Amino acid sequence: MADYDVRQKLTFKEKLLQSLSEAEAEEQARSQTVLKDKQHLLVEMLIEGHPQSFVDFFYLTHDQNPEDAPTREELIAHGIDPESYVPEDEIPLESLGYLKANLVEVDSAARRGDMKSVYSAYVNLARFFEQNSNHKKAIFFYEKCHSIAQEARDIHGELEANLNLGVAHENKNEIAKAIMFHERHLELATEAHIDAEMINANRNLVKVYERQAVEQEAAGSLDASIESYHRMMKAAKQSHDLPEQGLSNYRIGCAYQKNNNPAKALGFHGEYLQLCKVCGDRTGEGSACCALAQCYQDLGDITQAISYLEQFLDLSKNANPSNHARACCSLGVIYSKQHKFERAVTYFEKFFDVAKTLNDRRLLDIARVNLGISRGSAKTGRFMEVVAGDMETLLQWKQLRMPM
Repeated sequence: MADYDVRQKLTFKEKLLQSLSEAEAEEQARSQTVLKDKQHLLVEMLIEGHPQSFVDFFYLTHDQNPEDAPTREELIAHGIDPESYVPEDEIPLESLGYLKANLVEVDSAARRGDMKSVYSAYVNLARFFEQNSNHKKAIFFYEKCHSIAQEARDIHGELEANLNLGVAHENKNEIAKAIMFHERHLELATEAHIDAEMINANRNLVKVYERQAVEQEAAGSLDASIESYHRMMKAAKQSHDLPEQGLSNYRIGCAYQKNNNPAKALGFHGEYLQLCKVCGDRTGEGSACCALAQCYQDLGDITQAISYLEQFLDLSKNANPSNHARACCSLGVIYSKQHKFERAVTYFEKFFDVAKTLNDRRLLDIARVNLGISRGSAKTGRFMEVVAGDMETLLQWKQLRMPM
């Protein structure tokens, strides 16, 4: 009862300081527990006669660059909760035993000359760090697997190691290195005539070539991105992946369009359209028709542009209403340029009707302006006829706003 009374008399500031002190004490106690467990495991390894395991365990469980740790302000700036942040190098307390067991197995198996068991233990360690998003340490152990497999001339181990290294470098966004390992994976699989591994390697190459191309395109290196997309397409063909073949054709076509070469883009967009039809991808068909329409419009072939836009319009009716609005708008613009204002009004009215159903004020404003201009343009001819030869009707319109 006395303790309760004392707590009640504490000011808010005192209560806050007390809570912070308690939290700090808990954190300090947890750190001491981790430290004791680490020390206990380290001593165990020395007593059991595994000095190399001791050294490896020490370096894996101690932060070598504490000065590089982000500050509380830096974590908040990146949208990370400082209270729940776990440093990359921090290993969960419950995982220390697993780490020790695999390091001891590496040491013991190496002494026995059992390199297969050494390889397996390194794979376990690499996957452990990979699951904890510590890709740097995962790569360290996958590299050890790679060296063991090479020395033992173990083709299956080397295939697996190259695959794992490729994926690990992907996770670190080191695309050039990922490509190197996936290409080596493909090379080894091809030499050994292992079809399943060849397909697997090509599927991974599709992903990394695409990522490389996207990065190059974003940097403005269109020629380099086109070359990467071609490699993506080749890998997609070798892995019998029709959707990815289609996508690579589309991306190449779009890159040529950005490079002001619509004539070169046509063939790739046409191939994409055919592959989408084979795969039953109606969304892709719509994208292909839209891209083909733009190419023909850039080349001045308005008839073909209208044909593909009408196909796009038909495909988008029951799909994305935004795409449907876009197709109506494009057709309206084309007919306006051809001074076929009645047809332009028809498509701009459809554009306006669809825009009203979308939660996009800007799109609705564009639709309203285009519709108004096209309606005005459609009546210009009749107005000029009245001005030139029907003064009585003109005066009635001027005075009473009677229809012409």
